[in-house]
Amino acid sequence: MHEPSDAEMWRSVEVTVRNVLLPSLADDWARVAAVQLVGMARFAATRPPDPTAERAAELAAALDRLTDHPVVSVHWKGSSTDPAVVFTAVSAVLAETVARGADGDAERAAVRAELRPIVRRHLDDDLDVTGMLMPYFRGQLPDA
Repeated sequence: MHEPSDAEMWRSVEVTVRNVLLPSLADDWARVAAVQLVGMARFAATRPPDPTAERAAELAAALDRLTDHPVVSVHWKGSSTDPAVVFTAVSAVLAETVARGADGDAERAAVRAELRPIVRRHLDDDLDVTGMLMPYFRGQLPDA
């Protein structure tokens, strides 16, 4: 007997909501919610593996390189790849270097120059993956 994969199960949810539930809904808001469910099911079936662990490791390595900086040393207590620890430290470091860096402090600018491109790339990567959800959350089936 064939054991369905997660992707196959999500595809069946998408097809059922799209072909059975959606055509029977007259209420506009219920239709929008059903379209959103179609998008979420499609996303769940096609999403790539969670990159959180790799991102935390990359940011932790950057923090380790910057550990001698006074702002970083306050928020980063050593090598860890626990995402909660890493992301908390990165956000605190960036917030402090932006708040205090308005005077043109070259040291703080260097910290921002190291961390911001990594964080921005991670966000851009997320948008590349999740951008396909936008039409669904507007209540539109992009292929209908």
